[in-house]
Amino acid sequence: MNRVLQIYFLLFITSQLIGQNKPVTAKTELAIIPQPTLVQTTQKNFNVKSLKEVELPAEWRDLGQQLAEFNSKNNLAPIKIVAKAKSTAIRIKKVASLSSESYKLEVNASGVHIEASDYGGAFNALQTWKQIVFHAKNNEIAQLKIEDQPRFNYRGLMLDCSRHFWTVDELKETITQMSFFKLNKLHLHLTDNNAWRIEIKAYPKLTSAGTYYKNYPELSNKFYTQEDLKQVVAFAGKHNIEVIPEVDLPGHAIGILAAYPELSCTGGEFEVFPEEMPMKDRKRGHINMLCLGNPDVYTFAEKVIQELATIFPSQKIHLGGDEVPTNIWEKCPKCQKLHQQEGLKKWGELQDYFTKKMAVLVKKQNKIMVGWDEINERHAASSDDIVMAWRDYGFKQAVEAMERNVPVIMAPQHGCYYDWGYAGNATRKVYEWDPISTEMDALNKNNLVLGGQACLWTERVATQDRVEEMLYPRITALAEVLWSPKENRNWDSYLKRLDQNYELMKTLGINYYVDDAINETEFVPKKEKPALVRHAFLTTNLPNHGNYHLEYIFDGKSNTFYWGSRSIGVGDWYQIQLGEPVKANKISVITGDSKDYIQYADLLVSEDGETFMKVASFNDDGLAGADLAGKIIRAIRIEATKQHTSWPVIKEVKIE
Repeated sequence: MNRVLQIYFLLFITSQLIGQNKPVTAKTELAIIPQPTLVQTTQKNFNVKSLKEVELPAEWRDLGQQLAEFNSKNNLAPIKIVAKAKSTAIRIKKVASLSSESYKLEVNASGVHIEASDYGGAFNALQTWKQIVFHAKNNEIAQLKIEDQPRFNYRGLMLDCSRHFWTVDELKETITQMSFFKLNKLHLHLTDNNAWRIEIKAYPKLTSAGTYYKNYPELSNKFYTQEDLKQVVAFAGKHNIEVIPEVDLPGHAIGILAAYPELSCTGGEFEVFPEEMPMKDRKRGHINMLCLGNPDVYTFAEKVIQELATIFPSQKIHLGGDEVPTNIWEKCPKCQKLHQQEGLKKWGELQDYFTKKMAVLVKKQNKIMVGWDEINERHAASSDDIVMAWRDYGFKQAVEAMERNVPVIMAPQHGCYYDWGYAGNATRKVYEWDPISTEMDALNKNNLVLGGQACLWTERVATQDRVEEMLYPRITALAEVLWSPKENRNWDSYLKRLDQNYELMKTLGINYYVDDAINETEFVPKKEKPALVRHAFLTTNLPNHGNYHLEYIFDGKSNTFYWGSRSIGVGDWYQIQLGEPVKANKISVITGDSKDYIQYADLLVSEDGETFMKVASFNDDGLAGADLAGKIIRAIRIEATKQHTSWPVIKEVKIE
C-alpha cells in the first residue's frame, strides 16, 4: 500500500470510529478523585439537564434518593425514581459478573448507563457521576465510558471518639464526606483513658462514671446509646461504609476502671480526664491496665463483646491492645499467680495470653478480632485475626504478621496519622506513600494486605471543623492510593484534579486545610540553621528539640517549624528583635497544626524594641493575628499565659 493510500485508509477508519460514537482516546483524565482505572471519551457531548429519571433495582432505592438530593443542592434538574425509565435517563443495572464495589459507567445519547454487582459498586459509580456533573461546563459533558474497581477492599478512617466526643450528626457528616471519595470503613475508637463512650447494658456505670469529669461539667456525660450507634450504622450502610467498633483492652482502660475499679490490680479510685485537664491534675494515669489475673476481667470482656456484636453488623471487632505496660502486673499477686500457672517467661506474654482469649471470644460471635500491631509482638495473633500496623512506617510489623499468614491493615504513623500536622504528614507524602513495601509484596500472594486507613487521634482536635481541616485534602490523596492502580498514580495529575475539586469540597461543606506548601513532602530539619526572611535576632528561654531550630519560625516557609523540647507554661517566651524597624499592616503567628501547638499565650509588639504592647491572644487552634494599620514595629514577642500539656511548635511568624 503506497503512502497516499495509507493516509486515506487511516482517515476513513477514524471517520468511521467517530461516526459510530466510539472512543477516540484510550485514556482521558477527568477531574475525578480517586482516579478511575480506565476512562474513554468521545468527541460527542451530552446535556446533563436532559436527565429526568433514574431507573434502578428496588433494593437500591436509597441511591436514587441520594442522587435526587444532590441534584436539588446543585441546581440540576429534579430527578424521579422509577422502575422503568421511558426516556433519556440514568439506568442502574445489577450485573453479577462484576467484582464487589466495581462498576461500569457509560454516557451516550440515550443517557447514563451504570452496571454493578452490588450496592457498593452502584454507590461508587454515582460518586464518580456526581464529580463529573459538578465539573460540567454549561451542563455539557463528554460522552464516555469508565471501567473502575478498587485496588483494596479496606479503605478507611479511624476517628477517636474518646478524647473528644462527636455527635451522631457530626459522625453522619464525616460519613457523607469520606464516602464521596470512595472510602468505605469507619473505625470508631470508642474507649480510652479519657472516656468510655458506648452504652453497655450489662455494665451501666461505664457511661456514668466513665464519662464524668468533676471539674468539667460541660464536657461530661457524653456517650452513644446503642440506638445512637445503630442509627449511625444504618446511615453509614446507605453510604457504603462499614462501621467498625474499637474498645481498647487491656491497656488504656481508665474509662473502665473509673466505673469498676475492682477490675484493676490495685483497686482504689480512678478518674477519667478530659484533654483540657492539665497533666499535673490527672490522677493515676499510669495505672491504666486491667488485672489479667482476675477472672472477672474475662467475664467483663465477653459481655462487652456480646453487646458489640448486637450493635454492629461489621465482621470486625477491634480490641486495641496497644501500649500496654506490665509494671503493675509484675507487682500484682493475681497476675503473678497466672504468670506462674501458665509457665510464662516474659511479662509481656501475659498480654499474649489475654489476646488469645479475646480472639476466642470474638470468634464465638462469628466475628474477626482486629488489634494494633502489639498483639503480634510475640506472635500471639493467628491467621484468623487481623493486625493493624501503626508504629513508625508499619512495614516491619506487617512483614512479621504476613510471614505467619496473618492479614494486615496498614495505618502507620508515617503517611496515615492525621493528628500529625501537614508538615509531618504532608498531602504529597501521603500520596507518594504505598501500603505495600517490596518485602511485603513478595509475601502478598494470598492478598494478606487488606488495605489501609487514616488515623485521627483527637487530643488537640475539639471541633468538627478541625476534624475536617486535619483530614482534607490529604485523605483524598489516601483515597486515591487505596483505590487507584499504583501504576496510574501521578502527583501532578492528582494535584491538578485536587485544585479543580476544592470548590466541590465547599459544596460538600468540608472545611479543608489551605496548604501553601502542598508540593513539599516531609519537613526534615537540618543541622545548620535556616536563613531568615528578614534581618532579625531570635531568642527564647526554651530549648529546641534536636535540629528544629528557633530560626524556622522566621524563614518565610509555613511547612518548616520550630519544636521545643519541653512543655510551655507561664514565664516562657519567644522574641524576634528586628534588625531594622518595619512598617506592619498585619502580623500573624501560625503554631502547630498537630497536637503540639500554643493555645494559651499573648502576642505582643514593640515600637522601640523594649516596651511591649499586647495586640492579640492565641485561639484554641493555635493561631494569633492582629491588624496593625501601618504601625512601625521593632520587636515581636510571644508570652505564655498558662501551662500547656504539649511541647510547642511554631511554624511561622508573618509580617505583612
